[in-house]
Amino acid sequence: MIFKIQSIQFQPYSLAFREPFYTALGRLSHRQGFVIEINDYYNHIGLGEASPLDGFGMESFAETEKILREIQRSLVNIEIQNLVDIANLLSKYDRTPAAKHGIELALLNLLARIQGLSISQLLANSVNGPVRTQVPLNAVIGAITPELAASKAQAYISQGYRCLKIKVGTKDFAADLRRVEAVRSQVGNDIQIRIDANQGWSVSEAITNLKALEALQIEYVEQPVTALDLEGMGEVRRSQSIPVAADESVNNISQLQQIIDNQSADIIILKPMALGGILTAHRAALIAIQSGLDIVVTTTIDGAIARQGAFDLAASLPIKRACGLATGHLLKTKRS
Repeated sequence: MIFKIQSIQFQPYSLAFREPFYTALGRLSHRQGFVIEINDYYNHIGLGEASPLDGFGMESFAETEKILREIQRSLVNIEIQNLVDIANLLSKYDRTPAAKHGIELALLNLLARIQGLSISQLLANSVNGPVRTQVPLNAVIGAITPELAASKAQAYISQGYRCLKIKVGTKDFAADLRRVEAVRSQVGNDIQIRIDANQGWSVSEAITNLKALEALQIEYVEQPVTALDLEGMGEVRRSQSIPVAADESVNNISQLQQIIDNQSADIIILKPMALGGILTAHRAALIAIQSGLDIVVTTTIDGAIARQGAFDLAASLPIKRACGLATGHLLKTKRS
């Protein structure tokens, strides 16, 4: 079923965090991006979201807007029939992943609506796979005081979460350790705890710190060292018992292949916004799975449109671990 693009519109948004969110990369106070609407000539509408974020290999907010304007002018009256058409149409925008993600998601939503399917069904159908209706989720706890972390952990458990991700990698490992210890003592041993260092440690620091954390039954550590140091990340993986997940190191298929070749990680974190769209993330997931790696889908704390797209991706894949899609409550719902 072919559709022709009639118009592309986009508008900026800014969503404040309900409270400042602290990671090893710094303090986040708001998320900003663009909501995208693509229409065909039969009044079907597809919605997308382009929300760049510093530290994840994405373009600037201004560059996102520039590329969206370029696409707005160039894609009118283009005909699209399937997922391959969408991938081919947007392949030249790989260097601006947030903008590419937004346009791609809008086109996927439009194609799915015309075909009477969900995006997860479109993706699963492309590889003759099943679709899940439920995806386990983790909650996230920022780099906050141990007491507050324990309190938030208890609140999350009461809401039904069975997996918690805790931010570490700050300049004060003693505080990081106390934070994780406080959460573990609060929730007991039946709850999974994973940690995210956001590139905050050197190789030697990562090895030492993770050995100190081993007794706390950590599911895995995300990005313990700088994203480009794949050899160092592999050394961390081999030098202690906590599995290593690559996050900021995976911004394209080429980087994923380097991680596989260097045996740098046990788990691959897939962020559709950073990868330039759900189609690339889906392809990356299949490559990782075929190479024997686990995968986890997360957002970059995006708005509702991108979060739904990430859920659709996760629902189309045989993921065993909880995914980081429960981030909407961190943001205020009113746009500023």
